[in-house]
Amino acid sequence: MRQRKTNKIILSLATASVLSLGLHAADWLSIAGTEPSFVKKGGQKVANHNTKPHYWGFIQVGYQKDFGDIFVPGSGPKAGLNLTPFAMMTPSLNSQSGFEVNRARLAVRGMFDKDNTLDYFFMTELGEDGITRPAGHPSSNYLTDASITYRGIPYVNVRLGQFKYPGSEEGLRAVFTSTYRNFSTAGSQLLLERFLPNNAKEVSPGIFQAAPEQSVAAYRDRGVELFHTEKIQPNVTMTLAGMVGSGTGLSSTNASGNLTYYGYLASEYLFGKGKGYYTQSLKGFAWYQSGKRQLNDTDYKRTRYGAGFNYFKDGLRIGAEYMKAEGMIYNGAKDVDSDPFGVNWQYQIAADDSNEADGGYFNVAYFFIPKKWEAMARYDYLNRLTNSTAGKREFKTTTLGLSYHFKGPTRIDLNYALRDAKAPGNAKAQKVLDNIGNLFSLQGTIKF
Repeated sequence: MRQRKTNKIILSLATASVLSLGLHAADWLSIAGTEPSFVKKGGQKVANHNTKPHYWGFIQVGYQKDFGDIFVPGSGPKAGLNLTPFAMMTPSLNSQSGFEVNRARLAVRGMFDKDNTLDYFFMTELGEDGITRPAGHPSSNYLTDASITYRGIPYVNVRLGQFKYPGSEEGLRAVFTSTYRNFSTAGSQLLLERFLPNNAKEVSPGIFQAAPEQSVAAYRDRGVELFHTEKIQPNVTMTLAGMVGSGTGLSSTNASGNLTYYGYLASEYLFGKGKGYYTQSLKGFAWYQSGKRQLNDTDYKRTRYGAGFNYFKDGLRIGAEYMKAEGMIYNGAKDVDSDPFGVNWQYQIAADDSNEADGGYFNVAYFFIPKKWEAMARYDYLNRLTNSTAGKREFKTTTLGLSYHFKGPTRIDLNYALRDAKAPGNAKAQKVLDNIGNLFSLQGTIKF
């Protein structure tokens, strides 16, 4: 308990100190939702009238090795079931090591008219991740983004379709820019939403379980968003965003008729160099989202909120984020195949409105050889189901990394994650968690 409070206090104080400066890293909402109003031509900044579609994409391939142990009871009610999904490679959870094509995305974006009042963005996923193979189950979904943005109204952009909702910095950023192979534990379990069908089985009071029938949400939803970034001083911007979403992620199925509401506020102090993820700036941000999901014809609350900051200047990046969850909380993957040599994974979700969880991360990275060699370290933690003595889990991960950049985001990343998990009120669960091990990752990213 003391350690959990210490983690929360450290991240909260760090976040509050930056937010108090009224200061934001890359403006992801504008980067993804709009085309630039000005471009450089002949060394001069001129209005952008180019209506030619811009095709681009990226591929992430690599190798992972999990050093944890697999625990499969040989007798008893759980005989033959793999109780250690955390020792398996995502998304399929059927191996402890192997080569992978984690992401392979193709995209097109641009503007329909020379006045740049109507912009579009479309992207597909051809790799193997939680979008195409959630928990090892094949998905027919290959579309991650499909949106248009209307810019003809002063001081507000209107974006409609399927896209990243305004929220966590970890989720908003372009995924190919991150030098970490995996999301933080809190980001993955609290924000990377998994969906269960309405007829999911209630395996215990308030705990539902079923095989996924649709992709993870990938920090996205379908709906309409209003957003705008305004320069309030020569080097200070303010961003406001609000969105009404269907709460169905990348799918129109499993819709209960309940909407999800999103709010976002950020401010950025620009140091005057770089662009995109490499914008040299200091950013403070806060976000909120709330909606309901339906299981067994009952609506359950799902609320998330958080705040954080990101600083990048002269090759040094420092960032932190705190996240809080209430209501529906992902409770891990469960094997239902009693064959000791096989697995059939299902998602489990704790759905009671009284459920709570919190977590966050603190990251430091530095280009010790400018634009080429980068070293990084990230500490992240998650306290899951803090309202339940038996169900509470505490996760702590320290990830050390080294990256070589060929040009911009095209690079090779090496990560080594030191992982620990505790079940402070459940000795039986702790015996399973003791099998957790460290994780080695090597990944190459090519952006074209």
